[in-house]
Amino acid sequence: MACAVLGPHGTFSEEAANRYWGQRNDIMVAASIPQIFTLVESGRVDEALIPLENSLAGTVKATIQCLRNSQLTIQGEILLPIRQDLLGGRKYELEEIELLISQPIALMQCQTFVSRYLPGVRTEICDSTSQAALTMRQETRKAVSIGNRQAANIYGLEIIYPDIAEEGNATRFIHIGREKKDTCGDKASIIFALPDRAGALYEVLGVFARRSLNLSKIESYPGHNAGAGYYFYIEVDIPTGENLQPVLYELQELCSYIKYLGSYRRAS
Repeated sequence: MACAVLGPHGTFSEEAANRYWGQRNDIMVAASIPQIFTLVESGRVDEALIPLENSLAGTVKATIQCLRNSQLTIQGEILLPIRQDLLGGRKYELEEIELLISQPIALMQCQTFVSRYLPGVRTEICDSTSQAALTMRQETRKAVSIGNRQAANIYGLEIIYPDIAEEGNATRFIHIGREKKDTCGDKASIIFALPDRAGALYEVLGVFARRSLNLSKIESYPGHNAGAGYYFYIEVDIPTGENLQPVLYELQELCSYIKYLGSYRRAS
């Protein structure tokens, strides 16, 4: 029953997995979100936990794209408060720092600190906070990275400046898997595309409005090819005892494409 997360070891994804499932020693790390989906789809792991959205940086588009293109379903979620620290091979003074290595979302979460204390410092981008820590250790320049205490412990780093992210920083991770499980969820996710005509989105939203179903999230994304139009990702709250099947039947008549990603329990 191995699971996959975004690696290397020491990422917030790994921390979220250990909180979601309990401490486990069968976690496989992957280099990218598409690779995580491949691991689950191929059966090399049974399930995975991937980031969906951050309260400061917004939705992770790679996750939405992979959800659209795969046959995997969402089976749960967890909301993880994110604390970012400034890490270094030794305790540099802020004025000494020559290079900042960061994952782009982590950098966005700490933009106020970086703008105030590291103006003009060269920035290099990598795929994860743990990868940033690994890259920083190999630098001959006075380099730092943004990451968590777990990464600092794993890679033997010093915390130069603690807690540098904006207030209210949290990331929502989703549990994905191959099997559709009856979770008695209070929330569901759907991806759909619309025919190119006036009022198409209005008609779809009316399906939920007539049943007093709240859409807690709705976002649009461009199609893969130029002129392919847009598709939508939505999350709908499910009242106790509500059956979504009639909703899905009605949506099938209105949408040019629809994919039901599953129901699951909302993160507390």
